[in-house]
Amino acid sequence: MTDFDEPRTADDTHTALLGDPRNDENLIVVQFHHAMLRFHNAVVDHLVERGFTGDVFVEAKRQVTLHFQWAVLHDFLERHICAPGSVSAALRDVTAAVGSPFRMPVEFSVAAYRMGHSMIRNQYWLNFNFPKASLGEVFTFNRSPNLPVRSKCVVDFNAFFNTGNPVPVDNMARRLDSVLAKGLEELPGMSGMMAVLATRNLLRGLALGLPSGQGLAKHWGIPVLSEAELTSGLSTDEIAILRSGGRLLLTKTPLWYYVLREAAVRQRGTRLGPLGSRIVASTFVRILKRDPDSILNVSGGFTPVLPSKTAGDFTFPDLLRFARVLA
Repeated sequence: MTDFDEPRTADDTHTALLGDPRNDENLIVVQFHHAMLRFHNAVVDHLVERGFTGDVFVEAKRQVTLHFQWAVLHDFLERHICAPGSVSAALRDVTAAVGSPFRMPVEFSVAAYRMGHSMIRNQYWLNFNFPKASLGEVFTFNRSPNLPVRSKCVVDFNAFFNTGNPVPVDNMARRLDSVLAKGLEELPGMSGMMAVLATRNLLRGLALGLPSGQGLAKHWGIPVLSEAELTSGLSTDEIAILRSGGRLLLTKTPLWYYVLREAAVRQRGTRLGPLGSRIVASTFVRILKRDPDSILNVSGGFTPVLPSKTAGDFTFPDLLRFARVLA
């Protein structure tokens, strides 16, 4: 049973033994964390099989970190999340001294990177046992009395990544827009307005004094969304809210909402728009540039060496194949 789960305590609580408890938030995240553990172990085996004579675990950690960073930067961000050219622009323009201190920009953590909430579906094809799992089930299949995670609950990642292996349903992310899945209006363990994820995001941005989308776009010289663009394709009720209160929300739009509308209008919801892309790409690149051990600071440059579908590249499907977690 535990072969499909994160390591947990042996008592009745089955508490996940993790550095960050958010990796035990829901079944899909749990299963991906499990895949990363399997990936590490596969790299250890790979080194041993090839007669590596140094410290196997030190080298395995290095290889896992570098290949994961490559996949995040070049597969996740460059191919799927950011507007074309945004990652290259960040690599060219962002400056950060190696070893310099880093603080996560609130514009990233409280607004732009919360674009992921818009991508969540109302239900998921987890595997053949659960072809229409609701969000509620996704959040309960890794909770008592379903722990440790049962073999029947193992997530089939062929339905979440373009692995080339056929599955009945592809759980492709929803397009980026200002509409969230119904299940995100009833967050587990919350009540009232705090159970509504959109409300929480907007209130948090207000409490932290985030700049408006228009203000930040003007600061960086990025073309600002017009009123017509902000309201394009929206329901009558949503437009009425934006135009209420003297149209303040149309001239000083909350950054999180603006990033979602920009993606919907400028990229048809398939990627972030120019402002959202700049925030996200520059944040990741700055992290990598300041880390002396990252792929951007490897002496002579870094090229993936683990087996992959395309030589010199390494994607998340490659990672899952190497970890041997694909059916």
